[in-house]
Amino acid sequence: MVYGPLRALCFSRSLAIEGQPPVTASVSPDQPGSVAADIAGLIRSRLKRPPPPLPRADAALAGAALAIMLLGAAATGAGLYAVHRRVEPDAGLQAARVGEVALAVPQELTGAEPDDQVRLVGMTRLRLDWPNLGPAQPGSRSRLLVTLSPPDKVNEPATQLATYARFLTPTVWSNPGGLVVRSFRKGSPYEGDELYVSVPDGRGFAARCPLESATAPALDELCRVTFRHRGMDVNIRFPRAMIAEWELMIGGVRRTIDRMIR
Repeated sequence: MVYGPLRALCFSRSLAIEGQPPVTASVSPDQPGSVAADIAGLIRSRLKRPPPPLPRADAALAGAALAIMLLGAAATGAGLYAVHRRVEPDAGLQAARVGEVALAVPQELTGAEPDDQVRLVGMTRLRLDWPNLGPAQPGSRSRLLVTLSPPDKVNEPATQLATYARFLTPTVWSNPGGLVVRSFRKGSPYEGDELYVSVPDGRGFAARCPLESATAPALDELCRVTFRHRGMDVNIRFPRAMIAEWELMIGGVRRTIDRMIR
């Protein structure tokens, strides 16, 4: 029978594991149950032993990996919150998009009612007082009506001037503000208007104003000019009396638009 030698071998290895020198024991061959009990006891003692500690390098590496995972999770959470958090719009601004340009338009400059929350699409209209370019006051006769619209080739300076040139008279005279004035021929599409252009080529400013007459419509914004700015066409209707201040007007409107672009 092999029970005796097997019991002796297990007992010897158990002592070796515990740090004691192996010994030789004699076992009676007629005690197989005792051998099984010894083997079970050895297995239980091995399972109850605590695992050996990690080497210092491995522990530091595990700690660093855990810290990196925690930092990554925190960064991911912060990014998702920033993307998906609800942004409360300013009650005094209206979102608008003109072509590819996004705007945040002060509601007081649109002339809209305070409870009007309709999103403006396609174009935007502004009503500005002159000369402070603030909200147009009721009954004011010094105001600018500004319309922002997507760019159109017909409003490019060269195209406008080429169109006007076909219907102008040869007479030219100067005007305050460094502008020159041209009249349109009778029977042309612009009959009854005058063209005010900047020198030398009119690319800086080209506005049409109706001739002053007793039969002219009772409008405060008689003159109109269109130019390109920041990817939008800007059309301004303004009183004829402001024509000499065209540089201040154009510059002020450009800066007002710049503040609204997002």
